[in-house]
Amino acid sequence: MASPKIIIIGSGLAGLSFSLFLTRLLPTVSIKIYEVRPSTHPSTSGTINLTPNALRVLDHLGVYKSISPQGYNFDNLTLLNHQFDFLASIPIAGISDFEYQSLRIERRIVHSALLQKVMEYGRSRIEIIYDSKCESVEESDTGVTVKFTNGGSITGDILIACDGIHSTVRKSFVKDPKDFDPKYTGQISLGGNISKSQIQKFNPNNNPYPLMMFGPETSTGANFMVWPYNNSGDQFTFFTTLSKPEEDKDGWKSYSDSKEFLKSIMQETFLSEGSPWNEMVKKTIELSDADSYRFWPFYLHSIPEKFYSEKARIIMIGDAAHAMPPSGGQGAAMAFEDAETLAYSLAVAFNTPEGGLGINTPHGQNILSKWSNNRIARMNTIQEMNKRMSDMRKGHSGSTSGVMFTVKVWAIWILGLLGVLGRTRRVVNNYDARKEAAVWLGEGVLAGLE
Repeated sequence: MASPKIIIIGSGLAGLSFSLFLTRLLPTVSIKIYEVRPSTHPSTSGTINLTPNALRVLDHLGVYKSISPQGYNFDNLTLLNHQFDFLASIPIAGISDFEYQSLRIERRIVHSALLQKVMEYGRSRIEIIYDSKCESVEESDTGVTVKFTNGGSITGDILIACDGIHSTVRKSFVKDPKDFDPKYTGQISLGGNISKSQIQKFNPNNNPYPLMMFGPETSTGANFMVWPYNNSGDQFTFFTTLSKPEEDKDGWKSYSDSKEFLKSIMQETFLSEGSPWNEMVKKTIELSDADSYRFWPFYLHSIPEKFYSEKARIIMIGDAAHAMPPSGGQGAAMAFEDAETLAYSLAVAFNTPEGGLGINTPHGQNILSKWSNNRIARMNTIQEMNKRMSDMRKGHSGSTSGVMFTVKVWAIWILGLLGVLGRTRRVVNNYDARKEAAVWLGEGVLAGLE
């Protein structure tokens, strides 16, 4: 059995889950993960939404059962208008249909659970080196070398780029790096946290959470979400998507440096004189603590023709390969799917007579090509769905009559009547990374690894 040396840049959800899958499938592998963050702050903050396709991957890793009781499990999303009138209850997930509910949970909890699994293997199998920023990458026919800003370097057989949307690794090998620079979409997400006890009285009809509310205008707020994120459902995250002009690095820093400034944006948008919004939205903003506020500008980059380099020594997954805004709730899910399917693919490439350490052989490249083609097709589908979700959240400045909003509502009902929303849910939720990998690798081959 081959004993490849794998380098991973980035110890986020993609990097950790990939390392766990590959170590289980290829016990002789040696993995070193390099992370720019310090060991004292290994994860970003905020909450994420995990649909059944993501939870299925975590279940395969043995992590799902430990994190599920720590987040908010739900099946449906309640749609309301800005006046708090009920519009629809949209099915999102469900055990009977998809084996799992959806889960809203703090990102740090998921990251911590994966990190604990990694630590159980010990440093001889998976080692994480913090405070390490990738500076450059160079590949050859026999390996790949990474140089770091601290002067260090390492050479291995394969490099997995999990270094996010602004990936240094991606820039190192795509033909025209500027063509893949992140582009601002014109929107930001902005919000904070609040307790249920503070705002429940403003939900007089006890509409089930989570709530998604739509308004008629950009200037007064086009959307507002209220979402529980802990198991008891008594802690909420709230957020909105706003259209804002792009800022330079210092401009965005001014957003993140001042929590009060973030809250003031919400106040100006939703609490201005004559605001059409309901009391729950107004009180949520009014009563919220500015220290809980966060924001994310939405950036995308073009999807490359393939997710690996010419010599097949560098492979991208997660946001490094296909960043997407969080409007569709699939960013983390796509990273998890990448990780599991790639781990199966590399394990087969390294663990068969045709592969060995020659991952850049025709056999190895054939496997990577099939993996990459499958993932790119999946990304195109999910990104198109994400675009529709983003468009739903956009307002129509000047449309004070709410005509466009009414069109949106009718569109949702018609899509539901025609079964389109149900088919969309199935496309997202039914994806089983292991079964998909078996399509191009063969069920018998995967069974032999397990």
